[in-house]
Parts: sequence; structure tokens; C-alpha cells
Amino acid sequence: MRCWPLCVCALLAGCGLGLGKGSGSSGPTGAVAQTAALGNAAWLVLDLASGQATPSAALPDLDQSPAYRDRLLALRLVAGTAAVGSAPGAFARQDDEAYATVAQAGTYVAALELTRAQWRRLAGTQPWTAFAAGGADDLPATGMSWNEARAVLAGWGAGRLALPDDQVWEAAARGGAAGSFPWGEDRRAAAAGLHAVTWDSDRSL
Repeated sequence: MRCWPLCVCALLAGCGLGLGKGSGSSGPTGAVAQTAALGNAAWLVLDLASGQATPSAALPDLDQSPAYRDRLLALRLVAGTAAVGSAPGAFARQDDEAYATVAQAGTYVAALELTRAQWRRLAGTQPWTAFAAGGADDLPATGMSWNEARAVLAGWGAGRLALPDDQVWEAAARGGAAGSFPWGEDRRAAAAGLHAVTWDSDRSL
């Protein structure tokens, strides 16, 4: 069994840094803050308890900081130009896949999967119980539909969180690279590379 963890992004356009749960209005897509207000900070730390967003140039080791699996959400800036899609003849290219270079206006994407503890702070529900009884709070939140996740994020913090669209997600996953895999072009490393960057429920529950 493989479960797909939820990824969250905060889109830039609209309000300032104040991110109170019911404060202010947002841009057309929902926003945390304008790039200018953040000073193009590499990171944005969102406190899910208070609703405050704090820009930062660097963060501690997230794996060694339990708060980033519970109260805090670490979001990484994705900006500049990025390649999306695959060029004709590229490995595993789909027939309907178009290759393009797109400009990212600036979006903060969660660096870690959303955990069960974080989802409860956002939604107050536990949709994963239908699939897996028990388990730690720092496991990825699963079991919600796309529509449910979209509605929960839109309703929290005056709609300043969202699911990343295809282009934002691919730009973030590539990490600034343009290769077939985030770790390069070596197909033999695909299995090891996937296990290094993905979460597998069979190994975690």
C-alpha cells in the first residue's frame, strides 16, 4: 500500500505578514504575503497555533526539530524560471506532456509532508483512521480527498494556504534542476533516489 502525503503551499499576492486565522483578505488565489514584504526570504515559518508567519534566511535541521512536525510549517521559496514537463525523446515522457520554461512569481511550498498533527490543527479531523488505525502524530496525513484538502486550506487563515498547482509542484520537486530526476539522469539510481525522497506507508506504519 502506498499513500500520497499532502503538500501545502502559500501563494504570494495580497496581504502582509499578519496571518491570523480570521484576519484580512487575500488575493485571487489566496496568499500569505507579497514577495516585497518578505524580502524574498528563502524560508517562511508558519505557526499553525497562532497563525503568524515569519520569514527566515535559514532553518535548523527540520528532521531534528519536532515542532516542524506539529505546530510549525516550514515553507521554502520557489521562484525564478523553472523547466516543467519533458522534452521529446526524454525518458518516461508521456504523449500529452509539453516541455516549457515557466517563470514562478514566488510561491512558498512546504518542505515536509503535512503530518497528522498539523492536519488536525488545520481541520480538526482524522481522515486516515479509515485506512490505518493507530500510528504516531508525525506520520503523514492521508485519507482526505482533493476537494476536502482544498476546502480546508481555503478556509484556514482567510484562504492563504492552497494545494500547489502542477507547475509549482514540478518546479519545487525539480529543486532548480532540469533533469529527468531530482538526483540527476542516472536511471539506475531511480529506486534508491525515490526511497530517499518519498514516504512509503509499508515502511512507516
